[in-house]
Amino acid sequence: MNVTDGETNLSQSVSVSSGQVNVTLSQVYTDDLEVTYNVTDTSGNTATATEDVTFAPIYVANESNNTAYQGSNVAVVASAVDTDVEVEGADDDNNYQFSGSTGPNSQVFVFDTDGKTLDTYQFTVGGAQKAQVDVRDLGLELTVDDLNITTKDGIEGSVSANAGDRTVDIVALDDDGDEVEDTETTVTLNGQGEADFNLSSVDAGEYTIEATDAFTGVTLESDTVTVSKAKDSTGDFASSVINEQVGDVAEITVTLDGTDTGTVTIGDYSLGYSANVTVEDDNDDGEVVLLFNSYAPKKTSSFDVDDSDDEYTVEDITTDIPSGETLDAGDYDLEVATGGEADNVATLVLEDRSTDSVATWTAPTGADLTETEDVYDAIENENLTQTDSLANGDVVVTQVSATGLEGAFDASNFDALSGTQFNLTVEQTNPGPNRDAKVLGINSSSATIIADGDNDTYFIVYDLDDVSASRTDYYDNTSTLYEVEDDDAFNATFTVLEDGDLAEDDESASDEFEVVTPELELDQDEFAVGNAAEQSISGTATVAPGTELTIRVTSDGDTQPRFLKTASVYVQADGTFSSAFDFSEQNLNDTFEVTASVDSGTADDATADGIVGEAMETTTAAETTTTEESTETTTTEESTEEPTETATATEEPTEEATEETTESSTPGFGVVVALVALVAAALLAVRRDN
Repeated sequence: MNVTDGETNLSQSVSVSSGQVNVTLSQVYTDDLEVTYNVTDTSGNTATATEDVTFAPIYVANESNNTAYQGSNVAVVASAVDTDVEVEGADDDNNYQFSGSTGPNSQVFVFDTDGKTLDTYQFTVGGAQKAQVDVRDLGLELTVDDLNITTKDGIEGSVSANAGDRTVDIVALDDDGDEVEDTETTVTLNGQGEADFNLSSVDAGEYTIEATDAFTGVTLESDTVTVSKAKDSTGDFASSVINEQVGDVAEITVTLDGTDTGTVTIGDYSLGYSANVTVEDDNDDGEVVLLFNSYAPKKTSSFDVDDSDDEYTVEDITTDIPSGETLDAGDYDLEVATGGEADNVATLVLEDRSTDSVATWTAPTGADLTETEDVYDAIENENLTQTDSLANGDVVVTQVSATGLEGAFDASNFDALSGTQFNLTVEQTNPGPNRDAKVLGINSSSATIIADGDNDTYFIVYDLDDVSASRTDYYDNTSTLYEVEDDDAFNATFTVLEDGDLAEDDESASDEFEVVTPELELDQDEFAVGNAAEQSISGTATVAPGTELTIRVTSDGDTQPRFLKTASVYVQADGTFSSAFDFSEQNLNDTFEVTASVDSGTADDATADGIVGEAMETTTAAETTTTEESTETTTTEESTEEPTETATATEEPTEEATEETTESSTPGFGVVVALVALVAAALLAVRRDN
């Protein structure tokens, strides 16, 4: 007796007992099997045939219980051949009943659970023996990731079930339902009852994927997968020439068509450097931006992709560059290949790096500058202004413009690079006699470092109240420490060191600034305003533009009724501030006090007196035929107890003239005050021009 899978005899041993021939196999086989037998008894009777094997993973016998998954076969084993078997559902609402037999030459009745209601089924074998089986749902599920693919893609998906550690056979079926050659694979569900599969690519056409639980034979078929012929793949570069500086990060944009993978080659053997990097477009936008850090080209970590959804793999790097050194300036060939063939080329031009400039900016006390966007927004809103004079306690922003630093900041941090690749030294220029200059302690603890490598710009942000200084060649926190004081002047110098990897000789740029006392000053010791709206109170400040101030106008003396007016204003880029107040409800000769104060900072309040006078009237003469016109201005000075009055007299025009009188809310009492305002405006214009 042989048991075969169609090709191989799987029999390990054969025995005869009580009229039964038993064949032992080496393992459980769930595939379709055949039994070929040739039996001769002692009387010379023969029986020869080939029969199919029905696989039943579960069996029950007298007084036994078991569990089977829906779709599998259950072997009900009797004690004798040709035994009657009765089957019925256990639940009241399950009216399933069946009467059968093991057959004349068999002791096994096969109960197929496919399509049966999930229930307990009871078996009566030979009218007496009892057995039962619980039919449960295996919960086999099959998912194909993409139902529309090309002939270059594999068919990927996942299977799951309500039981783990099971073997599931996966195969592709063509539109005739036949298995596709070389697509078979077997997966084992993990402890969570899940597994992924990946079938090989197939020809163009329509297919379904069939998953079969190997032990139960439960089978599931997927939706139709449409496979179209893949067009020829190609890769290219978005730009034929990519310019960058030595030490910076080059952005190499690779475009892919007809494929989602390509291999980029940078350099070649003749240049002493070459690298092969495979990129994969996982977000299906047709491109991958490969980032190449020329500061540390020998490390695989110096490659990355701009979009985290995309992927890259560094295949190899070949170079004699010592560890830690940058690439030399020069032209490096770029090549992109898909499908193992080169498609297009480009050039990466690495230019010599440079240290360009240092500039000093100031922002109000407490300004929150932590990101690149914060800095540029503050500049646009004039809350961060370039200066050579800043108030003690305000925020200092040292701007360094230099190429070739992006890669270093990408690979390391400010403190680690300070002293090895560059130095930022802020040193006092006016230490006074017999004193060493102060050197500020600028590091990541006292300052916020904002790197904008794309624009070759780096901002070091610190508050003068938060930094200390030592009187040593370089800042030393173990020596005596000093505070920054009013009238201290400093030179901020950024030096790329020759002992580092970025420069052959020291390269420096610097900028000077002075620390001044934070002060507010009102433009007048006594403001004379009209009893009208839009009366201006103004002043100047040494604190940073963008600093918020509060101006209070408070009645004083015997003024009745009492009043209080407040306004929030901001110091402008030219250091001025002003706000308009409404005095239209105030009486003539009402007196008041003006107070300007910073909302945050240490500047002392500025105060001034004020008095309310009559709003000036302006007389305008219409056009006449008179050719001669004279104007006289008379100013009358009153005692200090009364507001000053200004009158403007104009010679009467001819009878043909018409006269129009307009009330003006110009601050002041008349021409004298108006002239003073004009002079102040002229001086302000000169200041802005300077």
